[in-house]
Amino acid sequence: MSPPSHGGSRPGAGRPSSEPTQRLRVPESQVPTVLAYLDAYRQGNSLDTPRPLSLLPSTVAITAFSSRVPAGLPSAADDDVADVVDLNQHLIIAGHEPSTFIVRVSGWSMIGAGIFDGDEVLVDRALKPRQGDIVVAIVNGELSIKRLGQVDGKIALLPENAHFKPIVFKEGETLELWGVVTRCLRQLR
Repeated sequence: MSPPSHGGSRPGAGRPSSEPTQRLRVPESQVPTVLAYLDAYRQGNSLDTPRPLSLLPSTVAITAFSSRVPAGLPSAADDDVADVVDLNQHLIIAGHEPSTFIVRVSGWSMIGAGIFDGDEVLVDRALKPRQGDIVVAIVNGELSIKRLGQVDGKIALLPENAHFKPIVFKEGETLELWGVVTRCLRQLR
């Protein structure tokens, strides 16, 4: 009798023999969250939660260079200082300071838009939401961050992660668009 032509051990295949596996049961409602978490973990995204920002307004002068830094081939360093930048003026639309807030994101439904669990986003409540904007919304009394769009001609909140379904509004459900996301702040170190 000849050996089977498939299966069996192959060098480098499968899980490490020293690492046991375990079956895990997850409530169906949490499957998208667990899958999104695992996707983000496999992509190497930081899962650490950044420290909270101070609630006191401040002005911080940071030196801005006039040259751009290539993300491709390196070039010679350029010491041309263009200006000193106040982060409040740089990040917030002029006149919208009282209506701009920092909100901490929880969950993985917006990873396709580059917004990860634990990121902080700037939300401007003075901007009128438009189709395609990423918004913070109150859906049936609960906060959510999604892209404003449509499904079959109905207003919908669209996730940027294939493991999550769009939120399409039906009769009796409530939607309040709380604000428009203008920036994502991520701690890299």
